[in-house]
Amino acid sequence: MNSGQFFFGWSFHWPAAAGQYEDFIKGMWHKVQLFRLEMKKILSWKLLLLIGIVNALLFQLRLEFDLDYFPNGRPATDLFLIEQEIIPKYGATLDESEFQDLKATYGERVKAADAYFAKQKQAQELGITDYQTFRNQSNTNPNMSGYHLELLYDNVQNLLWELQAWEYLIENHENEKLSLEANIETTAGARQQHFKEQQTGEPPDFYSSTVLDNFYTYKTNMAVIILISIALLMSPVFLRDYRAGLVPIQYASKLGRKVYRAKWQAGLCSAALLSAVLLTIYMGLYWTNGTATHFNLPLTSFGWYDYWYDLTFVQYIFLSVAAIFFVAMLLAILSMAVSTIVPNAIILIGIQIVVLFIMIAGVVMYLIRDILNIWLPQVLVPTGYSVLVLVTIVSAWRIWKREMHKDIA
Repeated sequence: MNSGQFFFGWSFHWPAAAGQYEDFIKGMWHKVQLFRLEMKKILSWKLLLLIGIVNALLFQLRLEFDLDYFPNGRPATDLFLIEQEIIPKYGATLDESEFQDLKATYGERVKAADAYFAKQKQAQELGITDYQTFRNQSNTNPNMSGYHLELLYDNVQNLLWELQAWEYLIENHENEKLSLEANIETTAGARQQHFKEQQTGEPPDFYSSTVLDNFYTYKTNMAVIILISIALLMSPVFLRDYRAGLVPIQYASKLGRKVYRAKWQAGLCSAALLSAVLLTIYMGLYWTNGTATHFNLPLTSFGWYDYWYDLTFVQYIFLSVAAIFFVAMLLAILSMAVSTIVPNAIILIGIQIVVLFIMIAGVVMYLIRDILNIWLPQVLVPTGYSVLVLVTIVSAWRIWKREMHKDIA
């Protein structure tokens, strides 16, 4: 029986349907096999080894310092340790009673410094009876310079560095309203309106920029390393077949041209996989910096930084990671497009150097490092990404269209 009659007059032709189903399964299987083979060619062990070596070298040159030497120097180390102590206690905002409590903690540390100077023989000879006297004379008494340096560096008196950090936080909290008023007076338009809105709302606490400075540097260098890795992975995708003389064979039939589509699919998946792996590794390493205490703070809490939008630090981290991944995928598309049209490796390298320079000097610095920064025009980032997406899509589409209709001589 070749066909069957079902309810409502619907009929089903068994042989034809079965044949179509079988052809569909075979077609899908061939596509999967072709995709797998192209992925295997792109993610070759030699190329992955090269990318691994490049990442290891660039990690040592660009990222290792930000991990091993964070916080870097004094009083940044003291500021970070104090913030780790007070952020869980006070949170993102500080009311008057909490601020007085913070100042009382500082007062206890001053008493400890007073006790130190009271029993220090050299301090007595210089007429230093307490910490306040030491502060007043440090900049006016020429005989104090050597003693001051000795306390800070030779004897490594952590208490003095710690007190400087406490004073920095207290003074900046006290001057926060003055700083906001100054920003309103010296700006206009959207920036001024943004600062006025901050003035009417609950002002955030004022912490140092130690953590955010470190993340700025870290994410910028991470983006550079990932973009270089993507360029290395994607550049030879099509050039490899051109050099092997496979393109005329592939383009000789309509079926063979499907290899071009499979290469694009495999290339995009490979780029997404590599970007995700590298981002996971590098952000996992960043987690070891111990900055989790600062994650829920608003960005305006960090030093003198200001942003167009109110985000917490952890939201800003996710936004930065998403921006790096997005730019990496756009670079992957551009790299494959370049690989399609260049005749040899030398020209490919030259073009890729120019593309990478534009990506690093322009895109990374302004659209990733300074993303949302209020001192850049508000339209810069969305306009920049729009132009980048447009250029990438138009370039890839024109090259795709050319390859689909290209004649082989």
